[in-house]
Amino acid sequence: MGVGDDKWLDRDSGPVVRPYALTGGRTEPVTGEVLDLIAVVVAIEEAPGGDLSGLSPEHRKIAGMCGRPVTVADIAADTGLPLGVVRVLLADLLIRRRITVMRQPPVGERPSADLLEEVLHGLRSL
Repeated sequence: MGVGDDKWLDRDSGPVVRPYALTGGRTEPVTGEVLDLIAVVVAIEEAPGGDLSGLSPEHRKIAGMCGRPVTVADIAADTGLPLGVVRVLLADLLIRRRITVMRQPPVGERPSADLLEEVLHGLRSL
């Protein structure tokens, strides 16, 4: 192998940042609440202190993705970040009241009659 045969080096990949560096060494959300893969998060429109200064580029990217409802799994896939890192960063945004989690009704709770009628109407229009 010659000097130019660095097959393990990819100069085009850019700088490597370890996942724990993005979370300040944290491996679990500060709140202790771990979001499910299918938890849906959305940005809060009137977030206090409107600017995003003080947030990392990863926080800002995730906050931008939450302009529409999006799942935790989709955020992890679209950012290319490990799921654990995404969960920690989302918890940071929750604490700062930049996003909210759209809670699903408890298992066993029946949908309202209005909702069922809307679904039926939608199916009939197909």
